[in-house]
Amino acid sequence: MAPRSTLDISSSRATPTGLEPPPTRIHRPEALVDRPFAPPKVSPVPEIPEPRLVDAAKYTYKFAIARWQRRSAIKELGIEIKQDTEALDQVLGALGRTARGARVEGRVFSAENAAISGAEERIANLQRESNDVDGRKVEENSKFVDVERERNEKLVEGERLVEEAQKELQNLEAQRRSLRDRRKELERRQKAFLKNADDHDRQAGSAPLGDQRQELRRAAEGHRKEAAALEPDKQEIDRRLASLERPISEATARLDAAKAELDAAKRSLNDAREGHTHRLAELDAEQKRKAREVGLAEAEIQRRLVTLGTLVNLNRIEDPQFAELYQRIDRLRSAITARTTEIEKLTAEREAYDRGTLVRGVATIGVAFVLLIALIVILRAIL
Repeated sequence: MAPRSTLDISSSRATPTGLEPPPTRIHRPEALVDRPFAPPKVSPVPEIPEPRLVDAAKYTYKFAIARWQRRSAIKELGIEIKQDTEALDQVLGALGRTARGARVEGRVFSAENAAISGAEERIANLQRESNDVDGRKVEENSKFVDVERERNEKLVEGERLVEEAQKELQNLEAQRRSLRDRRKELERRQKAFLKNADDHDRQAGSAPLGDQRQELRRAAEGHRKEAAALEPDKQEIDRRLASLERPISEATARLDAAKAELDAAKRSLNDAREGHTHRLAELDAEQKRKAREVGLAEAEIQRRLVTLGTLVNLNRIEDPQFAELYQRIDRLRSAITARTTEIEKLTAEREAYDRGTLVRGVATIGVAFVLLIALIVILRAIL
């Protein structure tokens, strides 16, 4: 039969009544192979012996070994059933994907097909939105590069202005210090001249009349003239000091303004960086949220593909592309059924024991063990 682009069936089986089929377990991607069932090798359960103590002890020992072997075999069969179930989900999912590719249609499959199509559309929308978020991140990074460069330039300019204002202020303050030092030197010299003049006046007052007194008075007058000669320089220095006050005040104001602008530039740059980091964090969070939604949608598609494969298997369509999958499903289900039946058989055998014989056997073994220990103790005491 030639492959058809769309398969439509009308099944006589019971169909859904508008309700969505129950969700199945998530399809696992690992490759699982079909393993034929092979009954586990265990020792047979011993038959109930004659009511003798030695036979009861033998029965107890053999049954304990058989019970332990069946416990291990049941555990191993449970693991194999789990693996077979996962393999069956994988095959059913593959059957669902093949049915989607073959565009299998019908009322039986409409609910799952519509749900899978909706999930695929959500994934496509989420991927477009994710690409849009990537574009916004690129745009944000590009804008931040421009903003950071501009604010770095303002920061460099602010640092330059602060440096220039500091240099200007330092120069003016150095001039003021130099003038003040010169003024102090002039005052020191004036005080020295005036002190010498006063000393000569005192000496003249106590000296006898004559040339010596006149000489002392002339020396005192000369010292006063020298002190007075320094006054114009002192006044010039005061004038220059007064003229420096305004430039120093203006330079101080310019330095304060430059520092304020520099602080503002630093805050602006830090705000831009923090804002950029915050926006990138928001975009990353949005990207992760969309990735989670894509993962959920993909998981839903996998679950619904398994359900769709189950429906296709229940309403088998004669088509060559499904034949191999049908065979694998039958083999896996047969293996699961065989292993389940074997577990029930081993469980029944594990519980099939004679209580009275088992109690006598345990008691016999216990007594024998106690006697053996007592014998060893006695022998050690004697020897």
